[in-house]
Amino acid sequence: MKMSPLKKQLITEAFLKATIRKPSQFNLPPKFQRKAIEQLSKLFPEDKSVEIRSLRIAGLDVEEFKPQQDATQLILHIHGGAFFVGSLHTHRAFMTHIAARTQMQVLHVDYPLAPEAPYPAALDAIFDVYSALLDQGIQAKDIILSGDSCGANLALALAVKIQQLELPAPSGLILLSPFVDLTLSSESLRYNQQHDALLSIDTLETGIQYYVPSAVTWDDPEVSPYFADLTGLPPMLIQVGSKEILLDDAQRLRDKAKEAGVRVEFKLYTGMWHNFQMFSAWFDEARQALADLADFAHRLDQD
Repeated sequence: MKMSPLKKQLITEAFLKATIRKPSQFNLPPKFQRKAIEQLSKLFPEDKSVEIRSLRIAGLDVEEFKPQQDATQLILHIHGGAFFVGSLHTHRAFMTHIAARTQMQVLHVDYPLAPEAPYPAALDAIFDVYSALLDQGIQAKDIILSGDSCGANLALALAVKIQQLELPAPSGLILLSPFVDLTLSSESLRYNQQHDALLSIDTLETGIQYYVPSAVTWDDPEVSPYFADLTGLPPMLIQVGSKEILLDDAQRLRDKAKEAGVRVEFKLYTGMWHNFQMFSAWFDEARQALADLADFAHRLDQD
């Protein structure tokens, strides 16, 4: 019997709240949480048409996803996980769907996690990966920076760093459910607290404590890129769900980027929770988000 979309959503939200959001209240060790998330990630089906290859770039493990041999555009993706969870395993299925939908090469970076490697380790590591790609002869105009949640934070912070160092800039930014203000001043943290099925304030607070050293303030632009000067950044796509506790992070970033003269495309998906894009196998809204992502990436390719 076919399940109605509403019933499927309610069951999925209840499952996510019980297996991910609820345990975040108990301050479990990072290694335990990482293993648990990796086990749950096995539920996501991969797109078997995409070829996956393991690489080493700038000392990091990287997975390459290729839907076709002559793919020229490259999406460099940085996974989320509140700076202390997430891996190549947790996002592998999602990367196959991005590669298949865009028909572009995707590189997924296994950057160092906190608390073992607090700021600036992750940002420095992905900067080294970007620099290595340029050294290999890949043109910056053929690279799109992408990230989800705290990965969007790192992608935006990397773009700002590239701008400040006057290095060749990527063609665009794809920011999915971005977590860009570590001062936790977004109002949606409060009014969506009971609605977001995946992400809790407890998880964000734990991640901040792990990631940000005591000598660094939470509004430092390198850890909270919302506070950075966004002038001159490449076009960006921002996607967010209406039920996310980070909804206001996305909306405030949109407004600030537009004020700085950045070309911004903002997409709001009704009824969706944090990182809903990973659920494209089951939900039309997530499939639409991937279609919107692919459309944005293809238009960058034509610019």
